[in-house]
Amino acid sequence: MFDKIIIGFLAFLLMIFPNWGNVRYAHLSRTNTPSVVAPKIIEAVKSNNISALEAMMCKNIKQNTADLRGEIGRLFDAVDGDIITMTRESNGGSYSESRSNKKIAQQILTFKITTTAPETYVLIVTWEIANNFAKDEVGIRNIGLVLENPVTSLVVIRATNGVSDWHN
Repeated sequence: MFDKIIIGFLAFLLMIFPNWGNVRYAHLSRTNTPSVVAPKIIEAVKSNNISALEAMMCKNIKQNTADLRGEIGRLFDAVDGDIITMTRESNGGSYSESRSNKKIAQQILTFKITTTAPETYVLIVTWEIANNFAKDEVGIRNIGLVLENPVTSLVVIRATNGVSDWHN
């Protein structure tokens, strides 16, 4: 209940002051968490929804990946068989930093995918939870599909900078 009140108050402040970075950061830190986005990523992958996954990408990926929709399609096509289960595993590393009144927070998410084929896959996502200086850069900064055994990288889509690191 208290979280809903805080989120509502932050949303109200954002309506009044849409460019106030610290309020935006606080709001995103509560509403754009891995627990909120993980089910959306799972649904997009399980349903092969290119548009949904593309909408979650950061601006850097959208601007710098030639044929982004085709690359997302390649990621989906790299999974052999039909997806039986896709579960979020424990969080990987996180990155947060403050510089000159600017803040950034990212979290690595790991998903295990089992299919009707004998292979098992791991999807690794670097999710930018919040920043108070470049709101279009919030979202997926990196997404990679790995074959679990033997460990083999299949498809990687990543920002040109700022993956588990600072970006401008």
